[in-house]
Amino acid sequence: MRVPNVKSYLRNVLTSIRVRLKFLRLRLRNRFASSTVLDPAGPTVSMTTYGQRLKDVHIAIETIAKGTVLPSRFMLYLDVEEDVLHPTEALKRLKKRGLEIHLSENLGPHTKIQWWIQNAPEFSRPHIVADDDIFYPKWWLERILDAAQHEPTSVMAYRAHRMLLSDDRKGLTPYESWPPGIKGPSHLNFATCVSGVLFPPNFLEIMRRAGNGFRETCPRNDDLWLTFQAIEHGVGIGLVTEESLHFDMLPGSQEVALHSTNVFEQQNDVQIRQTFLPSTYATLAEHDLRFQQVQQEVPMSTIFIQK
Repeated sequence: MRVPNVKSYLRNVLTSIRVRLKFLRLRLRNRFASSTVLDPAGPTVSMTTYGQRLKDVHIAIETIAKGTVLPSRFMLYLDVEEDVLHPTEALKRLKKRGLEIHLSENLGPHTKIQWWIQNAPEFSRPHIVADDDIFYPKWWLERILDAAQHEPTSVMAYRAHRMLLSDDRKGLTPYESWPPGIKGPSHLNFATCVSGVLFPPNFLEIMRRAGNGFRETCPRNDDLWLTFQAIEHGVGIGLVTEESLHFDMLPGSQEVALHSTNVFEQQNDVQIRQTFLPSTYATLAEHDLRFQQVQQEVPMSTIFIQK
């Protein structure tokens, strides 16, 4: 009979209590706060939500609204007209504080960025996309902007995977086999929007020119489309921190999750094969070779320094 790990169990219980207390505090903030969610000097930020998540999306928005840096525009895209015309009371309160709610075509996960790409009058500042089921820390926007100042033409993410090439170097190993991403910026990084991704103005222009090709090849994976465009146009993807971060998730937000379809039904791998071109794999092979060479040199350098 398997003996439960008491320490692990207690840690999970305490984490659950902490997350739920955080949820309650943010509900109170939404009910009583009157401060703006905007700052004219900030970047633009967007997210989307759907179905049952609509009732709690204000919690994720409030975590960003209490940050050390605020967006200049904060946009929530919904695909149901009734939800736009008659938002929840929590979203009505956020609208009074500067949140924009727009009706958008349902493009699945692409909704949170494509409305802005298609409708923005210009791309004069970075744009950050956020997921609707995350507790974002106060420093979330500040740190991703700081990282972008050092890499102003690169896509910056809090979380990424490092793509692994298959033995023939003409394809990739299964998505589930990929290790965490590297600091970069690197073409080997596969950005995931779950913890937030920053698009620099130059890359937003690239995405606009790319149009709606994602509809045919990767309709359920916006991370894949942005990674593909970055590789094909020579734009690196970097991590904000030394290691990938995945922030706390809202309680119950994963009951209906795109992740389960994409990963456990291996739809990520199918969509990758539909999207990546021979030129994509050739670029990855070139950068992987450089990466392996650097990895082999590091231990030798370490040994030399120690002597």
